[in-house]
Amino acid sequence: MLKRISLALILILALASVSFAHPGKLDANGGHTDKETGEYHYHKGPNALQSLEVRRNTVYKAKIERVVDGDTAIISFIFDDGSKYLKERVRFIGVNTPETVHPNKPVEYYGKEASNFTKSELTDKIVWVQTDVEVKDRYGRMLAYIWLSEPSKEDLDDEAAIRENMFNAKLLLDGYAQLMTVQPNSRYSNLFVHFQREARQENKGLWGETK
Repeated sequence: MLKRISLALILILALASVSFAHPGKLDANGGHTDKETGEYHYHKGPNALQSLEVRRNTVYKAKIERVVDGDTAIISFIFDDGSKYLKERVRFIGVNTPETVHPNKPVEYYGKEASNFTKSELTDKIVWVQTDVEVKDRYGRMLAYIWLSEPSKEDLDDEAAIRENMFNAKLLLDGYAQLMTVQPNSRYSNLFVHFQREARQENKGLWGETK
């Protein structure tokens, strides 16, 4: 009898400890608000596409945690309560800067300049990442356009706003990147063709130096 009582007490204590560690029901994104601290936590792993259900043709607020090179960065999504979780490696859509960190390639011409420019413009910044048709590429990287300020619905189709506030466009316009369109992510490909042409005509960046 004593043994049964002891087992029952152990079970009650175990259930109580689980309830304290994970108070509240998990929401659709696999997280909950801790009743004790008021903090929001995720419990479905670090991959945002598994936990956050990132959608195509959608804009998300994020923080640049680290710039990898001219066209790639590590971000954390920022949620309505100010929390930031779920880091993703993001490849900027529609542009290709010269390589600086490729394991099988040497540092390419104008690569350091492009990488330094992206670092100076984006490191530790709050940005808005816009997805296109495909959310990830074959290497598992998230694909996005990077906005330096929150775009309105009208901004998404406004050339002036794109020129001023989309970082992908700035890379092309200032000659730090070349156009690289990979279907089906081609929402801005026609504009990007013109942006690259302008940079070449004005001998900007990699178009203005002698190799």
